[in-house]
Parts: sequence; structure tokens; C-alpha cells
Amino acid sequence: MAQSLAQTGTTCKLTTHPIPSLPAESPPDSVLVRFLASPVNRVDLMVLNNQYPLKPKYTSPTTNTPIPGFDGIALVESSTSPLFSPGDLTLPRDLGLGTWRTHAILPAFSLLKLPPSVSTISPIDASLIRSGALIAHLLLTNPSTPLKAGDHIIISAGTSTVSQFLIQLAKHRGIKPILVIRDRPNPEPVKAELLALGAEAVLTESEVEAGLLLPKQPIILALDSVFGKIGELLAASLAPGGKFVLVGLLAGPKASMQLTTQHLFNRQLSFLPFRGSEHLKRMGDEQTESLIGEIARMFVDGTLKRPRVKVVDWTTAGEGEVEKALEEAVELAKGEAGHVKTVWKLT
Repeated sequence: MAQSLAQTGTTCKLTTHPIPSLPAESPPDSVLVRFLASPVNRVDLMVLNNQYPLKPKYTSPTTNTPIPGFDGIALVESSTSPLFSPGDLTLPRDLGLGTWRTHAILPAFSLLKLPPSVSTISPIDASLIRSGALIAHLLLTNPSTPLKAGDHIIISAGTSTVSQFLIQLAKHRGIKPILVIRDRPNPEPVKAELLALGAEAVLTESEVEAGLLLPKQPIILALDSVFGKIGELLAASLAPGGKFVLVGLLAGPKASMQLTTQHLFNRQLSFLPFRGSEHLKRMGDEQTESLIGEIARMFVDGTLKRPRVKVVDWTTAGEGEVEKALEEAVELAKGEAGHVKTVWKLT
């Protein structure tokens, strides 16, 4: 039987239904996939709370309620598209495909294919590419914010998946990332873990506010996934002519920052938005798939290592265990300190 975790209000219920099959009369762009793993990302939690503009595109066949999940890794089981064959590994190209399920029939244009050379990649690793490692790579290579070896950058949400991939990629390019983490009773173990991955320095929000431990070299780029007060601290740390890039809104959709003439005229800072999906559209299909293959190979050869995650296996979970794990992920995301990402192991 197939399974899906479908949304009812702000909660989700795991339901079972027959495994779909690809009808012989299917249009010539249909792909039957079996999802292998899917992470619970912040954007998914925002969708559950009606705080995100994009909604799930698919519904459960048994309850007719939306199926959440924006990211994951799937295996092609059958296809009427010449672009996909059984055994191909795919990632979502489109947002809102409903990846919190074991099987789906999807249009070929909504999927990205991984090259056969990375077929040995761990499904858990692969599920973190689209909204984790790929975004980190794009942030470091964004032509609007060119970087070179020796440059210092500062990053909020320092324990996030994107940040942990970003510091590993930055280390290989000689870029020096400074991570900002939330205040917590004992930040030293977290700092040690991030420094070992390649961070130049790790500061708590209070330390940044107090002006402590910042390097003497100018910080030319701030990557902010929080906004609000933390965004203001990052902007204050930038050298004249620096660039501030808004990556996310973990402080909530109503958060705001105060900008003055000091930011824009005296210090000549630039403030830029970043949306990974729009960036990928500009890149085009061929370049995007090539880049995804490159990142997948970095997982296979050990260049990239995934952060600690909590894996919840749907094939062995008892009754109510998956729903309970989601409730815990929602509560942990509300906390004052970073939390370990939950990843569904689906089949």
C-alpha cells in the first residue's frame, strides 16, 4: 500500500491507499515515482501554518486533503516521457509537489534528473540537495555578489542545513564564513562543531550585538535567513560597499528591519533578495541538472557531509509515530535554539 501524510488544518494524518500505476493511455509526459526520502523544511512548516504564499498542488486520494512536502528524492518506476527511464533518480523541479508520500504520478517537467554516475548516493543525502546544498552553492556563486578566496562573509541561522553546507563549500574556495547562532545556555559544543566544518568564527547573536570577536578584515557580504533584529545586526557588521542578501524569513513574514541614510548613503550598502527557485529558472534546465550532478558527486566522494538529522522510517514506524514526529519538529522549530532537521525515510 502507498502512504501519504496529508494536511488537515494545521495538522497532518498518515493515510494508506493503493499504489498508483501509470495507465497505458497516460499523456506522453507522465512519470510514476517512488519517493525514497523527504525532509521537513522550515518552508513546509510555514505552509502548515498558512504563512507561505505557495500551497501544495496535490491532494490525498483517500481524504482529498493537501499533501505537504516541497523537497525529496524519488526513483522512477515507469514513464511515458523520453526524458525519464525506470531507475532514474529525480528531485523536484517545481515547488509544492507533495513529497510527503511514498508514490506519485507527476508530469516530467516538474522533475530534475540526477546523472547515473551518482546512483549510489544515500537517499537521505540526496533529499537535502534541492533546498540545502544547492542553495548554499548558488549563494556562494551568485554573480550579483562575486566572491574570491580570502573574502569574509557573515551568515545568520548558523546551525541551519544551508549554513552547514555553505561553510563546507566556502572552505574549498578559500572564503571565510562567520556564522551567527541563536543564544543558548551552552553554545560552545555547537561552536566547536561548526568550526570543525570550516567556519572562520562562530558568534552568538548577543556577541554580535556587543561587537565581540568580529575579524579585523572587512565583511563584504551578509547572508540573512532570519531578518528583523538579526538582519539589522548583520547589516551593521558590513564594511562600506558591502551587500546584504535576504535568503529567508525565519523571524516570520511580518518581521521588519530599520534602514537609515547611514546604510544607503554614507556606507553605500546594497540590499538584495535571493529566491533559489527564480535563480534556477534563469540558469535553465541543462545547467541546473549539471550543477545538481556536481553536488551529488560531492556527497558520493565525501567532499560534502550532511548535518545531523533525525530519520523517521515510515516502513517501521508504529501507529501515530510519524504524526508525533511532525508535531515534535513543529515545536522544536519554535524554540530559541537551532534544532535537528527531521527527514522522512519513505520506502
